[in-house]
Amino acid sequence: MGRAAGASRSAILVLAALAYLPAFAFGPAGHRIAGELAEPLLCERAAAEIAALAGGESLAEIGLWADTIRGDDGWRHTAPWHYMNIDDDQPIEAFEHPDEGDVLAAIERHAEQLATSISAEQRAEALRFLVHFVVDIHQPLHVGREADRGGNAIDVTYRREASNLHRFWDTDVLRLEGLSEREHAARVAPLVRIFAGRDRTSPRDWAAESLALRPLVYGFRGRGTVSLDDAYLDSAETVIRVRLAQAAVRLAATLNALLGGAGCDRQ
Repeated sequence: MGRAAGASRSAILVLAALAYLPAFAFGPAGHRIAGELAEPLLCERAAAEIAALAGGESLAEIGLWADTIRGDDGWRHTAPWHYMNIDDDQPIEAFEHPDEGDVLAAIERHAEQLATSISAEQRAEALRFLVHFVVDIHQPLHVGREADRGGNAIDVTYRREASNLHRFWDTDVLRLEGLSEREHAARVAPLVRIFAGRDRTSPRDWAAESLALRPLVYGFRGRGTVSLDDAYLDSAETVIRVRLAQAAVRLAATLNALLGGAGCDRQ
């Protein structure tokens, strides 16, 4: 069996496993899609709290904020919060948080701040970070290898386009079929309906899932600039749709639990 065929079969096996789990950063488009799909899953009280803290902005809108400020002088310290570096053979359970922070620690910290901070300003900031990082951790290369900077150091080509591996999984994969964000959301929505109500996972589980996808993400031949074939592209599209659906379901569940109070469960 060729490497491409093996990657395609691996994708099917991984997705099948994810679909039947009993516990069950993207670029701007991915964040908007996940936010749009999460919003109908919010209970009334959580939705009202979010509207008050975010000044009426939707989850699709506030999920972009953490990326827009990360290059500003006062926010450069937040850059490491968008990802975590972990070796191929290291289990998530053995991961130790670096001093500068990581996406897993950022989710846990901002969830606590959203639930417990007294200041509305602090809670609003925590909400914006949390909405962003819950989606980020579902992009496989946000749980990446330090050696290649989460795929940023690997140049790739596909269909006569040039990119790098991280950017491909962040952004380019959602452009392959030329669909609008609304059309993508419509394709992901049936998966959201499948996963909603079945998820009993934690942020550490989400990271473990991204790590488990690494053989597929790196399932290509060659060194230097890598050419991604059609089998790889098809697998990547399928994986990203599943991950966006899971991100949407888990984002809504997290916000319902933190902001909705007892009995707040729309899933």
